[in-house]
Amino acid sequence: MVKEDGLPLGLGFGLAMNEKAMDSFASMNEEEKKQVIEAARGMTSKEEMQNLVNNIADIGRAQ
Repeated sequence: MVKEDGLPLGLGFGLAMNEKAMDSFASMNEEEKKQVIEAARGMTSKEEMQNLVNNIADIGRAQ
C-alpha cells in the first residue's frame, strides 16, 4: 500500500517510530529519498522494512 505522497506505508510507519531514521531521511536529497522509496517498495516482509529503517538511522549516526 502506498500513501498519496508516494511513501510506502511501511516505510512511513517505520520512520515515524524511529526519530534517527526520520531525521536522516529528511536530510537526504530528492534522489536519495527516491532510492530509499524504491527500495522500500521492494520489501516483502516487516523484518526487511525494519532493517531498511535501521540502516537509514545508521546512516544518520555516521554523518
